[in-house]
Amino acid sequence: MIELAVPAHLQLRKQPKQKRSHALIANIIDCTESLVQQLGYQAVNTNAIAQRAGIHVKSLYEFFPNKESILYYIADQWLLSLRKMCIEYESAQYLTLDWRRYFFELHQGCRADGRYEKNYNSLQGLWDLMPEFIALDEFHRQFLIAFHIKHFRRFGAKQSDEELTTLCHFLMGMEDGLGLVLAQVNHEQAAQLSKLHFETICFHLEKILEH
Repeated sequence: MIELAVPAHLQLRKQPKQKRSHALIANIIDCTESLVQQLGYQAVNTNAIAQRAGIHVKSLYEFFPNKESILYYIADQWLLSLRKMCIEYESAQYLTLDWRRYFFELHQGCRADGRYEKNYNSLQGLWDLMPEFIALDEFHRQFLIAFHIKHFRRFGAKQSDEELTTLCHFLMGMEDGLGLVLAQVNHEQAAQLSKLHFETICFHLEKILEH
């Protein structure tokens, strides 16, 4: 299972069907992300989002019951896309790669997601303050832990599940910290940091995959 049921009070009021509705939701999402990055999510409300989007707030409420539902939608869709990407890396074309190339491709795939830096900043704080976001974050982390342990073992890791889970927590913590930094640096610095990040990953994987 790669999807978590959306809490009832955060669900879309109706699903977009027409191209115009999809465009409206995309506009609301873009404006919400922009405002949250500028002001912080606590200072943003649905009226401000509607004004930035150039729509009447009633149009926003046709789909989203509240501000939190918009933010949850952003987080849920982004993290779901990352989980789907992981599944794509279990296709035959990737399973023939050696471990360095496999995890490099996975690493590059995450970086290629244009929402990476933006969402780390715009959603920062929600993970710790709202129970629904905490549950979503935990669901996502458990998926990633299971995914990585499966492939660590595929490449020969013999450590216990507990040891490999600890390594996963360390690598994810490093990823979280990097995500907050990348949005604050220029493109060249971001590329250098990403390279250092992958080298650090390899340093730790060498210990469990090369005996």
